[in-house]
Amino acid sequence: MNAWRAMLASAAVGGVSGAGLAQDFEMYLVAPEQVFGPAGTAYEVEVWGRFSGASWIDGTSAMAGFGIDIIATGGRDLVSDVSTALVWNPIVLYEHGFPVGPDLVGVRGGQLANLFGFLNPDVDLSNPIHLFTFEVTIADGSGRVEYAPMNPAADGGLSFYPDSTEGASIIAPNDPGTTLALTGARTWINTPGPGVLVSIGLAGAVAVRRDRPATAYTNRAR
Repeated sequence: MNAWRAMLASAAVGGVSGAGLAQDFEMYLVAPEQVFGPAGTAYEVEVWGRFSGASWIDGTSAMAGFGIDIIATGGRDLVSDVSTALVWNPIVLYEHGFPVGPDLVGVRGGQLANLFGFLNPDVDLSNPIHLFTFEVTIADGSGRVEYAPMNPAADGGLSFYPDSTEGASIIAPNDPGTTLALTGARTWINTPGPGVLVSIGLAGAVAVRRDRPATAYTNRAR
């Protein structure tokens, strides 16, 4: 573990003493409702985090860290490949994950608090916050592909700094009073047969919505 990763990991999982108030966390996916194209067509899935509860203060609090697997819970045979996780600063991925069949396993990341007012002046205070993106490449066939965030890391699935200028964080689902909802997304895959003009479908069928999909479904970790 290099020095940067060690510092980020420590900041992301350091618990707040007495954080027993009700805190609801959610990790959810945003994906196209439909993808129309030949085998080898790729689409993006976004992974987002959301926080609510008495300790979250808009404009002051910030996401601290996350650790999660992304599992294909349906239509696994319609996926030929997945990419590792992609993201941009100020969030740092210190584990980009690795593909296991259609799954993406072991993605971990976070951002440093703005300690002393200068350590991370670009700390992202967004809520909800875009955590990372990954690409799904489709195989032959038609049907529904489902992905869901699962298996939160042992030291926490999602955490935030109540005060982004301090290093202590509240961690779900580890800390008392916290819950972590894990919400998936579904995409209908339609691979055209012979004689179909693929370009018609590709002209605009892949559309990403940036709110929670209407077909979302939720598991809850405590």
